[in-house]
Amino acid sequence: MERIVQVHKPAAIGMKRWGWLLLGVIGAAALPLLVNSYLTSVLVIIGIYCITTVGVSLLMGFAGLVSLAQAAFWGVGAYATGVMAVSFGISPWLGIVLGMLLSGLLAFGLGWITRNLNGHYFSLATLGFGIVLNIVLIEESDWTGGSSGLSGIPGLSFGSMSLSGDTAWYYFVWAIVLLCLFLCRNLVHSGWGRNLRSMHASQAASESMGIHTGRYRLQAFVISALFAGLSGGLYACYMSFISPAVFNFDMSIKFVIMAVLGGLVSIWGSLVGVVVVTLLVEALRQYVPVILQDSSSGGAIEVIFFGVLLVAIMVYLPNGIMGMFQKRKSNMRVNAK
Repeated sequence: MERIVQVHKPAAIGMKRWGWLLLGVIGAAALPLLVNSYLTSVLVIIGIYCITTVGVSLLMGFAGLVSLAQAAFWGVGAYATGVMAVSFGISPWLGIVLGMLLSGLLAFGLGWITRNLNGHYFSLATLGFGIVLNIVLIEESDWTGGSSGLSGIPGLSFGSMSLSGDTAWYYFVWAIVLLCLFLCRNLVHSGWGRNLRSMHASQAASESMGIHTGRYRLQAFVISALFAGLSGGLYACYMSFISPAVFNFDMSIKFVIMAVLGGLVSIWGSLVGVVVVTLLVEALRQYVPVILQDSSSGGAIEVIFFGVLLVAIMVYLPNGIMGMFQKRKSNMRVNAK
């Protein structure tokens, strides 16, 4: 009798997890019907950010690489989509694909050049790439519109049916978010992901076991850039206007904070981190100018706030929000035994 309970217990746990997931999907599907258009647009932006942050979580949490160029690859995807559509009349769908390919190629080149760099040296190299790309976006005004930005980017459409309205965008973007999360989850739990985790734990030990660590680092870096390129293309089509000011160093830091706050121990942590950080940003933009009675102080306060938040996360939540929940779950299992 005891053996039967042991056999069926994992199945029961699996059914419970799928039940919670189903409830979450139903709740998310009903969300646009319960909130106003402004909050729906914020939820669309959260979904777009989440696609980029999934790549950051994969790179930092499993490959052990801290990249400060994620906003740059995000910008490459956005500008490739926008320029192709505005200047050449190419379909935005094709522009998104080309933006992803261009982001991946640039990541491959940067990853190949920096293949022997580790730790903060790699981070500084990616930071330099992001700064250079931002300067290029500003200076190449004939293509990008310079500091004034690029406007008139067409939205997406399915044949004769255009994707218009925040509610339609919400369902479309979050469907892609779920696909990206499940794709990353499968990658992490595959043999490729196990090699990546072992490399993160000890590069020397992984190399002694015959794992080509440089190849895995490069692959993870390219995959992360592909996610950023996809997110950038969606952002350009949704906003219909892009500017170099969006794809700067500050945005790369925000993506890192989102991934770290959510928890690098889990791919789902990127979703949690994006939701928390984006809602905090919106709250700061609305309430800080009112409290201080100065509309120009919001940006400075935001930078200070996120600097303090990053330090607090490193000290008090090194494994992020998901790590805290996983630790509590493991403690409950130990106490149950």
